[in-house]
Amino acid sequence: MAGVNIFISSTCYDLSQVRQDLCEFISSLGHTPMMSEQNDFPIDPQLDNWENCINAVKKYADIFVLIIGNRYGAVGETGKSITNTEYLTAVQKGIPIYTFSLKQMTTLLPMWERNPDADYSHAVDNPQIFEFLADVRKKSGRWNFEFEKAQDIKDTLRKQLSILFQNSLKLRKRIVASPYEDLYGKVSSKALNIIMQKEEGYDVKFFMQVMQDGISECRDLKNDFQYSIILKPLHERRNLNDFFFWLDRKVDEMLSYIDSLHNLSDAFKAFYKENSDESDLRGLHYVASTYVEFYANLLKWGASVKGMVVPKECKHLMEILSGMPLSIIEEMEKYPIESMKKIDVCIEKSKIGTIEKGDMIQFPFKMDFPDNFLTEYKEELNKIEEQFRNRKEANC
Repeated sequence: MAGVNIFISSTCYDLSQVRQDLCEFISSLGHTPMMSEQNDFPIDPQLDNWENCINAVKKYADIFVLIIGNRYGAVGETGKSITNTEYLTAVQKGIPIYTFSLKQMTTLLPMWERNPDADYSHAVDNPQIFEFLADVRKKSGRWNFEFEKAQDIKDTLRKQLSILFQNSLKLRKRIVASPYEDLYGKVSSKALNIIMQKEEGYDVKFFMQVMQDGISECRDLKNDFQYSIILKPLHERRNLNDFFFWLDRKVDEMLSYIDSLHNLSDAFKAFYKENSDESDLRGLHYVASTYVEFYANLLKWGASVKGMVVPKECKHLMEILSGMPLSIIEEMEKYPIESMKKIDVCIEKSKIGTIEKGDMIQFPFKMDFPDNFLTEYKEELNKIEEQFRNRKEANC
């Protein structure tokens, strides 16, 4: 495929001429229109039509153009249409998205919002299209263009692609002039944009964004932990002596994680400059990445405990133990999200008064286990040890 791949997402039956006009327009600009009806649309013969469309967005689309007419299209197993799913895939991928809505539909939308149970079969094939349109026009926060004919979309795209090209040139200049070029391949587009824009509080926003991105990438580990998915061979500790030895090691391992997580605060203080000096972004990236690594290790630790085969009298203790990192995991997930909100509030306050840079962020890790957990764990452990002692005495 030559040029930039521009994916055109819409229902085909009602917008066939619009799609054809856009195909010719995009080709005339030297770019590649990605349309499912074209013979150069990338497919995997082993996938069905639905999977091929989603796969094309994930693997090949550079720019995504969504066109909403008056048809929603067939609904799949997810409860959403293919066009809707393609759009959500593009959002998740983080590529530039331009959305267009038929003017007739934007006129009907307020009527549907006031009376969603009315009969709209004269105008649409499925009222679910109004939900999709409302998500795109209002809930997503994205700009949405109205259109009546293909020329409207072509005129808008010509201008918007030019703006995108200009912004890309500006970004390139900033990258060339930036001392942090080595970070660009390591961070997400959102984190990179924060560095490039260099707005107020950009260093702490970058720090939090790297954390959020890393935690999102641990989604599968979180699922393994949350749903007790055991993929590796189970280990056995059926002998109580072996079990107690292993238990001590697992607890020590967890305590070591927590101590090191607290120590990470010192590293943060070394790289984050509260005064007018510029913070060390490489150092902040290291701290954020290490934070995510601790988060991943806590999830793996919990999953390994759940996957252990132990004597039956120890199973309740293992249930308690596997929940040991849960409160810390939850705190680690919330921290970058809540901190990002706090940063925005502080920046707004700074516009109407004075606020110290240090007030934007706090990174003193004092994450510990709930008191009731330690009490419950020790009580159950003492009970098992007592049973073990009694059994040994009875056998003597």
